[in-house]
Amino acid sequence: MKAHILISGASSGIGRAIAIEASRKGYKLSLCGRDKVKLAETLLHLSPDSQVYTDTFCLSETNKIHAFVSEASKVNGNVNILINCAGLNSARGLGNEVELADLDWMMKINCYAPIEFCKAVLPPMQAMKSGRIINVLSTVCLYSNPGIAAYTASKSALDAYMKVMRKEQRTHNIHFTSVYPGGVNTDFRAAERPQYLSAEAVAKPIIQTLKTNASAHLHELVIRPQAEENY
Repeated sequence: MKAHILISGASSGIGRAIAIEASRKGYKLSLCGRDKVKLAETLLHLSPDSQVYTDTFCLSETNKIHAFVSEASKVNGNVNILINCAGLNSARGLGNEVELADLDWMMKINCYAPIEFCKAVLPPMQAMKSGRIINVLSTVCLYSNPGIAAYTASKSALDAYMKVMRKEQRTHNIHFTSVYPGGVNTDFRAAERPQYLSAEAVAKPIIQTLKTNASAHLHELVIRPQAEENY
């Protein structure tokens, strides 16, 4: 029987592409997003025989994260694989110009929400002595770029948190993989960047990591477009 994958941010971009690829591989899916229309569009691209549970809510609502995981587990069984993919970059500007309220909002979505998802899925994973948690981060965690201090801080904070959890949960045989995509040509960007990665080019390697032998712990995966030079 295929494992149960829970994906946040599945209504568009990389999250949608991961859901589609996982559907093709026959995984049971639990998908959430903020936009009902966009999430419904994701469902149209899944394999007809996909076993899928969905819900729409804002990730700033912690109680809804835990309720979603609980209901998803009732429908599809315990979560075997969590893929934290939801994220936003809602305030660009120099570090000395960013309002703390804007930084706080990005921290809630890009850092605190993925942590809450982890807290929700970990108890059953610990009991099963098995589980994978994949965090879709960004190459901003690996280098400094002007004008995106708040986004960089929110993604890097999650990265650091998960590196600690990787060590803490090792005895429970729970694997943590940090994925660092470079430039991706999705609706996340205001202008099209055809020279960048497609969402599918990021999704396929992520799903491929699920074939890694249980004795091999893949810590990090960096995926950059060939045209990218800022590293």
